Amino acid sequence: MGRWFVNRLAWLLLTLLGVTFVTFFVLDRAPVDRAELEAMRATESGSFADAAERAAAIQRLRIRYGMVDPDTLEPAPLWRRYAAWLGNAATLRFAGPSEDHEQLWRRVGQALPVTMLLGGCSLTIALVVGLAGGLWLGRRVGSARERWASAGMLVLLGIPEFLLGSLLLLAFSVVWVQWFPTGGLRSDGAERWTFAAQLADFAWHLALPVMVMAIGPTVMVTRFVRDAVARASGAAFVANLRALGLGRRVVARRLLRHGSTPVATLAGGLLPMLVGGSIVVENMFSLDGLGHLAFEAVRRQDQAMVMVLVLLTSVVTLLALLLSDLLHRLVDPRVRLQV
Repeated sequence: MGRWFVNRLAWLLLTLLGVTFVTFFVLDRAPVDRAELEAMRATESGSFADAAERAAAIQRLRIRYGMVDPDTLEPAPLWRRYAAWLGNAATLRFAGPSEDHEQLWRRVGQALPVTMLLGGCSLTIALVVGLAGGLWLGRRVGSARERWASAGMLVLLGIPEFLLGSLLLLAFSVVWVQWFPTGGLRSDGAERWTFAAQLADFAWHLALPVMVMAIGPTVMVTRFVRDAVARASGAAFVANLRALGLGRRVVARRLLRHGSTPVATLAGGLLPMLVGGSIVVENMFSLDGLGHLAFEAVRRQDQAMVMVLVLLTSVVTLLALLLSDLLHRLVDPRVRLQV
């Protein structure tokens, strides 16, 4: 167990190095000069008197970004710039020259609770509904209701999140009925309401975004549990339990335990799906979470913010995969963790 854990941590660090290097390489090869982009924004505000001053400012920015060697004024090699970023990252100094570290972490800290709330609600719905639905379908495999439900889940799983979100917005916020708001987390003037009214308004705004994010993971959990319960229903131990005269609830609990085994493995894989979904959902519903922050950082060529978000989501995803292996061992003692 200890050797396996150390081995997984080593692979986790190597994976983080690979992910951050590839991201750094892609951002570096983007057909946009970050120094020129920042100088262009400053030009629009009238910061430069002439072209010579603007060119000098661009050169200074390239030196500050590490794009140019300050001594030779030649382009710095990629490996040296990545090594410099890695050294700063080891001390949690991610901010670029145009912003301070406190401002960067403040922006991440303001966006993180929104994404955690969306992901937590979606994951809770996926596990609760998926376990219950999978158990119900697994005990009725072959029936007409099970076939119709399985077909419906396949259709839902095949609909992209942006299309599903657009359809729900049109149906329940714009065209058919106006039951839910189109975006944001609270109504205008809600700060003057009672706590109960604010809580209800908050849940009202979260309903559609959470629904869009939860549908995909819920379908996956339901199908995994359904297959596991269907296999366990034909096992000899289920026939023995029924022969002993045990009630349906006891049998259902045993089946649910067998059905929850693959969910422990699946749980780690659901997080990347939720992270990817948050980018679509947060921008569609105007929510200021990490997904929206990542989209704006890519649009503005904010390399510092992109690298922070990639590193943060990679760490959380890899830890979730590590946790899923441990949960699988906890749910099924027969599983052996091997190097």
